[in-house]
Amino acid sequence: MTHSSRRTALKLMAGGTLAATGMAAFATTASAQEFVVTNNYQNFKRGKIDGLHPDRRVLNITWEDMGRIKMRAADLVTNYSSLREGMIVDCNYFDYIDVLIAKKSPQTDAQAKSLIEKGAQLTGIPGAREPIRMWSMSGMVTQVSPASGGLSIINASNGRPEEPSPNSGEVITLPQIQTAAGKQALGTLKPGDIVNTVWTHQTAIAVKIIR
Repeated sequence: MTHSSRRTALKLMAGGTLAATGMAAFATTASAQEFVVTNNYQNFKRGKIDGLHPDRRVLNITWEDMGRIKMRAADLVTNYSSLREGMIVDCNYFDYIDVLIAKKSPQTDAQAKSLIEKGAQLTGIPGAREPIRMWSMSGMVTQVSPASGGLSIINASNGRPEEPSPNSGEVITLPQIQTAAGKQALGTLKPGDIVNTVWTHQTAIAVKIIR
């Protein structure tokens, strides 16, 4: 996939999947830098598998109304080895969530590193052992849209919302900012500011084979 189409896909993932049911903001404990995802953040949707990457437990799914997205399969997806391209499946998953939106500083650099090392914890979901993984991206702000939770930056960190990573210097439209803390931080930003951002990966916790 080209950089252009990957960027378009990221915009679609960020905007389209937010319309699914059950989305809310992260509950956070700022002092401990721990992020918890409860079961009310879940989305439920039917789609077609059009790609699998077993080495990273990744699956690409095409939704009829939103196009193609990539997500990681959590340890709860115990039937991952049974999945095949072309299958129609019902997915129970979490979308991208903003975990940190802040002006770049040594403090926010350290905070971003700590968050990514810990990951986000699932609660209220029996059997979950692994944390939800996170990715980060930093760079100079080019556009801010507080009303819609929009943020675009010139990528300086070569962050990894997908594989392969976007190029340093590439303008990235980040997923929609949803959390109260993220929206508050967004209101303080302007073009030219240098920011750190941290996000959860899109993560499937259940995949039911329909046919």
